Amino acid sequence: MKFLGLGASLLLLAGCGNASGGSTPGGSHDAGTDAPVGMPLNDAANCFLVKQGSSGLVLQSTLLVPSGPLAGEVMVDATGKIACAAASCSSTQGYSAATHIACTDAVVAPGFVNAHDHTTYDLDPPVDHGTIRYQHRNDWRTGADGATALPSQKTVYDSLSVGTIELRFLVSGVTSIVGTTGGVKGLARNLAATDDPTQLEGLSGSPANFDTFPLGDEDGTILTSGCAYPRVDTTAYAFMDGWFAPHFGEGINLGAENEIICADSMPIGLVTSKTAIIHAVGANAKDVATIARAGASVVWSPRSNISLYGNTAPVTELKYAGVNVALGTDWLPSGSMNMLRELACASEMNAKYFANAFTDQQLVEMATSNAAKSVGFGTQIGTIAPGMVADLVVFATTGNKDFSAVVQASNEDVALVLRGGTPLYGDSLLVQAVGGTGATCGTLDVCNVQKTACIDVKNVKVSDVMGTIAKSYPLFSCRGQTPPNEPTCTPYRDTYPNGTSATDGDGDGVPNASDDCPAVFNPPRSMDGDKQSDVDGDGVGDACDAKPLDPSAH
Repeated sequence: MKFLGLGASLLLLAGCGNASGGSTPGGSHDAGTDAPVGMPLNDAANCFLVKQGSSGLVLQSTLLVPSGPLAGEVMVDATGKIACAAASCSSTQGYSAATHIACTDAVVAPGFVNAHDHTTYDLDPPVDHGTIRYQHRNDWRTGADGATALPSQKTVYDSLSVGTIELRFLVSGVTSIVGTTGGVKGLARNLAATDDPTQLEGLSGSPANFDTFPLGDEDGTILTSGCAYPRVDTTAYAFMDGWFAPHFGEGINLGAENEIICADSMPIGLVTSKTAIIHAVGANAKDVATIARAGASVVWSPRSNISLYGNTAPVTELKYAGVNVALGTDWLPSGSMNMLRELACASEMNAKYFANAFTDQQLVEMATSNAAKSVGFGTQIGTIAPGMVADLVVFATTGNKDFSAVVQASNEDVALVLRGGTPLYGDSLLVQAVGGTGATCGTLDVCNVQKTACIDVKNVKVSDVMGTIAKSYPLFSCRGQTPPNEPTCTPYRDTYPNGTSATDGDGDGVPNASDDCPAVFNPPRSMDGDKQSDVDGDGVGDACDAKPLDPSAH
């Protein structure tokens, strides 16, 4: 590594500290301890110090903005917000006082917003259920319909355990999580911490109401029609804080679809423009139209869906209908260990099973702007634009370009993570150069790259986290490595056990010659009468029909 010898005099790693104890790019700081101009701060991303300043930060790189890749500058002001994102920010107030850092082999992306994770279950390894696939979530939860239930999962709420889980997300570029209660303040924001709104970490508004059992079906109830569930959320409860993130449609049978139908029915009224439906696997074109008409979002968790059900949300149909689709990891027992692995799964599904329906930019937006929008924070985070909170991640490109650099990234490529302009993680010299110093920062080796993490969690240090990781599940995975026991991202059921082939190009068990969507995965499901879904009966399956409710057009 080029910077190791050059940086020896700069590293104050023994005393490196937390974000609150140290200074930030938004305030006055001694970034780099009088580091010389041109000082290499990162090898892979080729970051170096252009100018030492006293207040604010300017990153010069390729910016991943909504209009596309932009070679330019993003400036973070003294409040931790983005003051400018343009080809040049030289006319922006405070520009001359800021520290300037250039990263020539990198992209700057918005911080990931993990739109769904049961964080308090993420300490132990994934559950191996072999080739067993389920029809409905209550099958694996409770053994409903004679299924083999999965073992009960341990929950953790203590600060060290939850801090360890959040750090696993942070080191992959996550700055916000829509997670269960039990998060900790000082790492990733929890956008659903209704029990502790301070976990919004400086955002305005209220946390979303994250609801695992909005129909009260903890007991294993599965209904194929009607709304006679044990307990159905009222609209007053669901939207008490504004935004609602319920689990609906997790499965491929009529019981899963009925949850969406019931939730939308009157007077239930739980599918609205402020609803982010988690999973929605059990949806056909009619249900997608319902979701689109309401202006609701859908949270896609491909790895967990594929692992448990051998199928996933009808994302091509959601795209045709204009539904906002966000990306979430679900939980470690059946999902991805971090957002980079979830993006890798989404990308693989997109290429092999969905005929490249989505661009890499659209996949990244699922993990950033779409996710923020899904729970009402899209005007504050998820996008690089003036006025937005400076949640930013610098990724080394490692031979990739633009948005593809994020989709193809591995943990070692995460060079810097800023949350609200505060450095929380990244390559050690780079973190120090932008003000990551204080009493509780610590170093760790990530894929043979020296990183620094700044953990602003009471009574939790990096060394404590590493001890917990040694007894639980890894903190990261390196390029070319598959995380231990990682759940599959390859669709499998008894009816399509062999994957893609020359005669079944999309691997859905239906031969190309008789497949109504030969390039797009759309296997027969029990909710559709064990036939490929073609709601309008025009001979073109819903999955590849741009107008699936209009038999005269497709």
